[in-house]
Amino acid sequence: MKNSLIYLLLACFTIPTVRAQDSRPTVAILDFEGQGISVQEVQTLTERMRSEIGTTNAVRLIERKAIESIMAEQGLAQSGCVSDECAAEVGQLLGVQFMVSGTIGKLGDSFTIDVKMFSVETGATERSVNATHEGDIAGLLTEMQILAWEIVGLQAPQRLRLQRGGETDKPTVAVLDFEGRGISVMEAQTLPDRVTTAMSST
Repeated sequence: MKNSLIYLLLACFTIPTVRAQDSRPTVAILDFEGQGISVQEVQTLTERMRSEIGTTNAVRLIERKAIESIMAEQGLAQSGCVSDECAAEVGQLLGVQFMVSGTIGKLGDSFTIDVKMFSVETGATERSVNATHEGDIAGLLTEMQILAWEIVGLQAPQRLRLQRGGETDKPTVAVLDFEGRGISVMEAQTLPDRVTTAMSST
């Protein structure tokens, strides 16, 4: 009996804690192909998508340095790897499940972004999203952030959707009834309504 108790206690202290495995899919993003915009601009915009996809926490993202290292070993440059076959080959070398690639183009005063996420194993497109932006190229930064959420199957946060429309996310404020001192109850009740009206117009 005593021996059984000792074994039981030892078992309790020696059972290893099993960590839950990270079940998120692994993804790598290649620098997008630029059409009508500079390589530097394309790299900046691609990097914005990389950082935002990391923010979604929906996938495990392979760092840019790892991609560059693999491609350097193969004698490839990211800017030259624009075909699905090349992207799939890089994905296999990285050991990821999905690759994200895309193009950013300029047509007149409009910019277009097309993004695709496809399976490295099958080559089948998992999801594709696109956006058109009219205006300054700086506005593409917000578009890339929104597309980062959409390409992993999530809705972009409200702050980004408001930012796209040139607005900002306003805080929610509740106005309580004022305490009246030296004024009538009716006047004290009227003041919060005026404050609420004034705040709504700001």
